[in-house]
Amino acid sequence: MVVTDHLRTSIVVGALAGAAAWILGYLVTYAGVIGDIRADEQAELLELAAEESIEFEMVGLLFYNAHNVAAEVPQYSVFQALERSHNFVLADGGSSLFLYLVPVLVLLLAGGAVASYTVSDLEVSTDAALAGGMVVLGYFPLVVIGLFVFSIDLGDGAMRPEPLFATALAGLAYPLVFGSIGGVLAGFASSRSE
Repeated sequence: MVVTDHLRTSIVVGALAGAAAWILGYLVTYAGVIGDIRADEQAELLELAAEESIEFEMVGLLFYNAHNVAAEVPQYSVFQALERSHNFVLADGGSSLFLYLVPVLVLLLAGGAVASYTVSDLEVSTDAALAGGMVVLGYFPLVVIGLFVFSIDLGDGAMRPEPLFATALAGLAYPLVFGSIGGVLAGFASSRSE
């Protein structure tokens, strides 16, 4: 019965921490780039094509770009100037490269928090890594929802994160790898403080 309660706790805490990590990652991205988006001429052209404000969606695309997930760009009219798979972070010329650290850091923190809260003996690296990896349970669903939320309708096609890479990289690989590493780092920090 203890194992079941422990596993249940890890699942719930992992899901909550994963969702919190995704939301925090988006908010940090928003704070870091919203001024640049508002001043960018390409963003203004996209808003004209979409016929509405797209700041929210552009931040989302940049957040996915920070996970190494490119945006699918429809290839008609002025959009042919962009690659079919476009990464706005890389195309920016370096001023927003810090965004690549955002998902890594929030997932490391979330994985460490889950492991610290749910694992009684953090010195067992396997347990700490498994607990930290539970953040995938909250992160993955928000990545999938974001595929629809951050889609920008441009008339004859939509600009959106590439679905396959988004689910595989942003939804699964990032939270499993960095959440687990965060759990192990929490175990290492715990053993060093004793």
